[in-house]
Amino acid sequence: MSSTVFLKKDLVPNEVPDLTEILSRARKESEGLSVGTTFFMKEYGVRSEAEYKMKMAKKGKVMHHAHIGWNSWEETAKGFRYIYEELKKCDVVLDRFGVALDWVMGVPEEHRDKVMKGGSLIFETPEEWAAVGQVVPIQPHFGDHMIGSLNSTENVRLALNAGVTCMGNIAQYYTYEYPGVPISKEDRVVNMCTAIALMGIFRDQGAVIHSNLDDGFGAMFHDLANMTGWAMMERYLVEELLGGRLSHCFGNLFSDPILRIIFLMVNNAINKYHTPGSMMYGNTIDFSNDYDRNYGALCSFVLADSCAELLFPSGHAVTPIPITEAIRIPSADEIIQVHVTANMLEHKAHYYKDFLDIKKLIAQRDMLLAGGKVFFERLMNGLSDIGVDTRNPCEMFLALKAMGPAKMEELYGAGKEDPKAMRGHVPIKPTDIVANIDKRCGEICDSIDNLENSLTGVHAVVGATDVHEFGKEIVKAVLQEAGATVFDLGANVTPDEVVDTVVETGSSFILMSTYNGIALTYGKTLLKDLKKKGLGDTTVIMGGLLNENMKGESLPVNVDKELTELGIICSASADELVDIIKKNM
Repeated sequence: MSSTVFLKKDLVPNEVPDLTEILSRARKESEGLSVGTTFFMKEYGVRSEAEYKMKMAKKGKVMHHAHIGWNSWEETAKGFRYIYEELKKCDVVLDRFGVALDWVMGVPEEHRDKVMKGGSLIFETPEEWAAVGQVVPIQPHFGDHMIGSLNSTENVRLALNAGVTCMGNIAQYYTYEYPGVPISKEDRVVNMCTAIALMGIFRDQGAVIHSNLDDGFGAMFHDLANMTGWAMMERYLVEELLGGRLSHCFGNLFSDPILRIIFLMVNNAINKYHTPGSMMYGNTIDFSNDYDRNYGALCSFVLADSCAELLFPSGHAVTPIPITEAIRIPSADEIIQVHVTANMLEHKAHYYKDFLDIKKLIAQRDMLLAGGKVFFERLMNGLSDIGVDTRNPCEMFLALKAMGPAKMEELYGAGKEDPKAMRGHVPIKPTDIVANIDKRCGEICDSIDNLENSLTGVHAVVGATDVHEFGKEIVKAVLQEAGATVFDLGANVTPDEVVDTVVETGSSFILMSTYNGIALTYGKTLLKDLKKKGLGDTTVIMGGLLNENMKGESLPVNVDKELTELGIICSASADELVDIIKKNM
């Protein structure tokens, strides 16, 4: 298909600053700014996390990362101390904490009253920012709602000053939105590019930019070769244009343990500047409310990731996921438990690593690299052909976001062209998320009696309140198999977008997936907006992680009861959705 389906004005409708101006803005922002020294840096005699990781990688040490998601600085600091002390008793070293910031932190302070609070941490004062690295000798990392948000540059300044030298998450630029905040997409991208260039100014002091491929467009590609090409594109924008140093995180949506090793090798191969990695995240798509099975998934990926780091040291920290993750925010004790487990698995990885077939791994790596190069070059040429300035990072970011991963794959995919294939190309290597959706949908559909045409005539709107689309994709596929007409709104869907679609399509059912700690607030807003439009009899079904920060609670809690009292149907599994819809037709 020709790239002429787009015109430049469709992708970049307004003028934006060029690279020279962005670099000038970054230099101005850097005046008077210095990188702070954390307790961790003092303890290990290093100037940055990157320096520490390079030393540890040379020693063959596997590093570990814990994701922290509590909603107040007091609880977070308390958790830091408790986890550190308890792991120390077990002779387990934790190298870094990933501090989950609330999406409010991605909004400039003067606009924060326009967005609802989620269930994660909000720094209230500069002193709290400064204190984050002074509690225990474990290095803090900021991933969410930093670079890529509406508040990128200010957040980078505060984080660097606090001694946080690895931060992200530019992947969220493509998939996270901040509805209701009056900041243009042009101003957002200028702010982000300035922040990336600012990190580039401090690259020799260990400043590393983190991008979790599974949090952005990477998760939405069907072909892992195209995802590889997308990683090349992100490196081109961050490193070659803006002078930063990039680390690609992945793993959330990688179920196959061997594929995790192969993709780490891919990342090492395209890492031109040998930047130490941030972390390999744990596989979350195999997690459910079955804790015993979650333990199996945990062991499979931690063992594989440990082998990968022993064989192909990258600096990435292994991230074991507490087995309760799919149900609620894990407690400090559950985080401790999973790191003790990971420590044992690391010891056993030494026995496994020498028996892996390196030649087969390399062959798979090279296949993805070749396909990735094809996708990257086709995409670059396609953008250039329609007049996008490929030397202007602001134009590039805007154009790529506007185009979206589905259209990129359709137009420039590396796989063999086939009109019958999804997106017109046979994947060189299907991503785990595509394989798992197909498998899970097949299992669900096989388990439902008389599924075919059972929902014919039903119109349903589906969407996700955040970037996590796995559950939404399964729901969509099952409903379509049952004959329903499905209107898919994608990720980061606001209540008003849902209601507008219900009006336009005459849908009687809304199915929303949520994981970002706003389930009750979102449900209330959605019902209120439906009522305003005279659509109060629309059936609303919500699934995913139905929790929220409630008054008097230190952690987000399950809100199934509250949602049910509002008239919203709470569903824990896609298996039951067809029956639920039938009962409410």
